[in-house]
Amino acid sequence: MPDAVNIRATSTAMAPKKGTRKSMPKVRTGCRTCKQRRVKCDEGKPSCLNCSRAGRQCEGYPVPMNGQGKELQRQQRLDIRVYSLPFKVPGSQADRQLLHFYCVEAAGSLSSFSDPTLWTTLILQRSHHQPVIRNALVTLAGLYREYLLGGNSIQPSGSQLAMQRIAKCHRQLRLYLRTPDASVETPLICSILFYVFETLVGDASSAIQHLNSGLNLLRRTQARSHDYSDDILPHLIAIFSRLDVQASAFDDLRVPILTLVSPEEMSGLVGIVPDTMSSLSEAEAALTKLQNWMMHHIIAYLSHKNQSMDQLPQGLIHERFVLYQQYERFLDALSILLASLPVDMMHRALLLRIQALMYHAILLENIPKHTPPSSSNPSSGYSTPSSPGPNDSLQSALLDTQQFLSSLSAPDTPRHFTLCSQLVAILYFLCLKTTDPQSQETALALLRHSRLPARDGLWEAQKAISIVQTLLGRAGAGPEGMCRLEDVGEDVFSHEIRGMDQVFREITARSVERVDDVR
Repeated sequence: MPDAVNIRATSTAMAPKKGTRKSMPKVRTGCRTCKQRRVKCDEGKPSCLNCSRAGRQCEGYPVPMNGQGKELQRQQRLDIRVYSLPFKVPGSQADRQLLHFYCVEAAGSLSSFSDPTLWTTLILQRSHHQPVIRNALVTLAGLYREYLLGGNSIQPSGSQLAMQRIAKCHRQLRLYLRTPDASVETPLICSILFYVFETLVGDASSAIQHLNSGLNLLRRTQARSHDYSDDILPHLIAIFSRLDVQASAFDDLRVPILTLVSPEEMSGLVGIVPDTMSSLSEAEAALTKLQNWMMHHIIAYLSHKNQSMDQLPQGLIHERFVLYQQYERFLDALSILLASLPVDMMHRALLLRIQALMYHAILLENIPKHTPPSSSNPSSGYSTPSSPGPNDSLQSALLDTQQFLSSLSAPDTPRHFTLCSQLVAILYFLCLKTTDPQSQETALALLRHSRLPARDGLWEAQKAISIVQTLLGRAGAGPEGMCRLEDVGEDVFSHEIRGMDQVFREITARSVERVDDVR
């Protein structure tokens, strides 16, 4: 396998060469690119002519600072990081600058409070020797920087260049796949990077298409061999598995492509969760399997939703209780693990507990309250749920989320983008499902929290807020006692309307129609 990327920065790379003029023209105004090159800028908008004629990317103009100078401080922070000394890796100086920006700014956010090895080490190692991965990383860094500069979205002035960069990466991968020595790991890595491209751009449909392509390739690879001698493959399997779950939570009719649970585990003959867990990686793997199983289960039995007990198949009831028991075991084992963890690992552990509590609550929603004793399996030790109920798990998840966000870094350094923390989705579902008005209000306030990522993969906080606010407006005018926003918006959560993006479009269109009717 390739050696690690040499990321030693050179202290002389940007020093002036001998024989150059000592005095350089002072550039006090103009775009950032011309300032960096120390040439006079014509200050054209949105891109100056100097950059356009030379084929360079125009980095735009400084954002005016407010009274406290916050915007200027944020912009200076990005500029300093982008133009820090380049790494000793192949490519142009601009590419090296963006790779440095990826290392110091993007990689940490992409880790999403999980194991950072994939993003900070393994993919960088491959990029050093594989141009198609390196160029995809450069594109990702450029997109991420445009995303931050645009206030957590890629503005029209940067979108054309973004599309060109993405198209170039697609062409490079197609050419690579025609080579006789093409490896499986390269298209798998590119599939993940392309997925990130589209989530940054805000195109959830294209993101899921890239994800599905990578998942299908991974499934074929696993079918051929289970020898994971390549050190990156287990990490790719882990991230693909989590993103597969996220995509099915986002589009609630999409069945996960991967099946992580065996028939023996579904029947309860073999347990997924051990009595004790030795590491957070083990806990994360167990929870991902439970989430994957639960998404398969709920989607497979969707036609039985809200049916009475005598209408439910016995197989469904048994599997659901086995799944319930495994979630209970997971929460107990995680509590034991939490007590032994160092402080610097608590965020990651707390996030796992928040995710487990949320999925636990959704599962309890789908378990009939009055279940006959015969539906349990005494010989396997699986009993019917007693307490806590769905609202108790929702309340616990909400309290943990408050603690999680409050304990993050200072407010002036928020995580603008994460990949699969599920925090936005969890708070969105909390708002929809809780029957407690106070919990609903708190969850909505946390969706606006300065330390919550503006986007978590497919999930966009602002869209979630808009949906919740619209449904709250409906609830205020609706029949008394209707607390669950999921019930208030029953018309837009139908089977024909799939995923939060479609719900957002539908609910926005209907709100406009209501305004027109009033007029």
